[in-house]
Amino acid sequence: MDASGWREGRQIMGSDAAAGLGGRIAARLASAAAALLLALSLSATPTTSRAADTLEVDVSGVVPGFTQAQLVAYLARKMQEVKAASWHFVAGRAGAAAAPDRIVWSFRTLQQVWKGSAHNGFPSPSHSTTYLRAEVKLYLDGAYQLTVSSEPSVYGGPGDEALSNMVRTVCQAVAGQAKP
Repeated sequence: MDASGWREGRQIMGSDAAAGLGGRIAARLASAAAALLLALSLSATPTTSRAADTLEVDVSGVVPGFTQAQLVAYLARKMQEVKAASWHFVAGRAGAAAAPDRIVWSFRTLQQVWKGSAHNGFPSPSHSTTYLRAEVKLYLDGAYQLTVSSEPSVYGGPGDEALSNMVRTVCQAVAGQAKP
């Protein structure tokens, strides 16, 4: 084989190798483009659809005897029990984008008073009363509608009658002032 044949052979092999490499790159680009289109179509598709009369319940702040998730579920359940309006209340998910139709509860501790009993130096929710400020805001179609405030004194936990009464009173006030 002479030098010219070797060069031609190498050039042919080089172009075949380049074609193979180009084909692999093209295949990868096509695969990436398909994955991107699939991801875009999935993100544009709503995963859950809600009825127009469904309000998402969101919470900020702390109430004794509850974790954040427990408090959201408790408030949604108690508000649903009131049935003061034709709304359906669902617990919001932490970290999710705010729903256009929502009710937002904000709790702030004003004062915590410990009862005079022996609790061996360790705080116990059953031996204290917490004075809260609850501010409840209603949003419909993403637009602010109204605010209701309450300042209950609670012991904490799902069995707290003062907390349950406050939720009922606030829900009735919201339903009376804003119709779905």
